[in-house]
Amino acid sequence: MGQSVPHQSVLSTVRIYGTCLIGVREAVDVICQHYYLFTVFCVLDRSLILLTSSRQRSSSSWCEMEDNNKMLRLATYMCPGIPVEYYEFLAEYLENKLGIQTCLLYSSRRRGPECNREDHNRIDVAFVSTSTYLEKFRTSGSDFKLMPVGAMTKHPVKGELLGYYSDIVVHRDVRDRIKEFYDLRGCKYIHSSQTSLSSNRLVLKMLKQMGEDPSFFSDIQVSGNHMNSIEMVVSKKAEATVVDSLSLANYLSRHYYQEPELHLEGSWGPLPPHPILVNSKLPVELQQKIESALLNINKEPSWREQLAKFSVTGFQKTSLDNYLEAIDILETTKSLSFGIMYY
Repeated sequence: MGQSVPHQSVLSTVRIYGTCLIGVREAVDVICQHYYLFTVFCVLDRSLILLTSSRQRSSSSWCEMEDNNKMLRLATYMCPGIPVEYYEFLAEYLENKLGIQTCLLYSSRRRGPECNREDHNRIDVAFVSTSTYLEKFRTSGSDFKLMPVGAMTKHPVKGELLGYYSDIVVHRDVRDRIKEFYDLRGCKYIHSSQTSLSSNRLVLKMLKQMGEDPSFFSDIQVSGNHMNSIEMVVSKKAEATVVDSLSLANYLSRHYYQEPELHLEGSWGPLPPHPILVNSKLPVELQQKIESALLNINKEPSWREQLAKFSVTGFQKTSLDNYLEAIDILETTKSLSFGIMYY
């Protein structure tokens, strides 16, 4: 089930920051072989697990590789809408500042940690969407709670803010006739998912306030994530989308040559920062160190410059109060739907 791979070939294809990058999958035992730098691949359920380490170790279970005090286990459920490189950077930064080996787990198939998969026993910090936090982890009895820090982002029009905007993006071919959102009537629209706060729930709320319903659009499709939505507009398979402004900024920084194909018609918001969840069992002292490290990330030029590449300028204190408007959006639209039509 597992097969070791020469590390020379891996280094040419995988960015390694001295951390671990592990796909979040079903409970899997990976037998780690002794190498100074080893890589183990294991294919299960059509998924790839990648483990890298710069130290020798041997273990019969992923969960037993390190105890909680020696390894900080991060997990992101925000990719590919937000680039995985952003979370790799945060893992590298926290490892550097805390002096604790850090691993990053990545899942694009689930919305957040799941207790029935024992995720609360193998994840310390999780990056999730606002809707996931509010629907699954807002109650006090949850295994995960909100870490009171959130990202400051830089919007090309609105400037720096805590959180992000819902950006209304259209193809350049229709920009001349789109002067406001009302002009999108009859357009082919694509959104990322049924649970997306920025591209689904907020759009449904705005349509309701306008006295409209999903028939406002001539065609509605689901792309799976914000990056796909942008690509669909670029390729003219859709005329308009509404996406997370952080996703759009990162898309354009990597695909700058596509910028002429897109037009930012407007922005709604701001919406609260993407929640960072912390395992309730993680020692309070370590929780505080993580918070402090994130709040001070922009005080050193080298880290600040790297962070800025993702259109994030720093972190600020947050609380549940920052998510009250998002709660209202979800409540207002809980009986509404675009229907289901997947691309």
